Amino acid sequence: MRIDSTESYLDETARVHHDGELFDGEVETRDATGTVIDLTTYWQGIPHGPHSAWYPSGRIRQQGVHNAGTAVGEWRKWHPNGRLAELRTFDPQGRQLTRRRWDSDGNLVEEKTTGTTQSL
Repeated sequence: MRIDSTESYLDETARVHHDGELFDGEVETRDATGTVIDLTTYWQGIPHGPHSAWYPSGRIRQQGVHNAGTAVGEWRKWHPNGRLAELRTFDPQGRQLTRRRWDSDGNLVEEKTTGTTQSL
């Protein structure tokens, strides 16, 4: 099931509800023009599954996967011009393993691996 974010609410534990129940499915958020700018999958009101976000232009802004509310695997962010801005990897428990960042021209500006940072 997919619903609009206006059809859901957060409870005091930050879980998403729809029609008085913890929500299972996708919640989409639209900007003022009606363009989808965020799509998050939930299970029992917690982010669980794919997450994507877009700039109002329609270009992808962010993409990753949640497991029971925790970021896992690869998460990517893009600059508005479409170039990759950041790539982070997380282990199954949500601990960040690596982070690489690029400027809007595509030049690598930072590389971090569990506990070490190298600015370029």
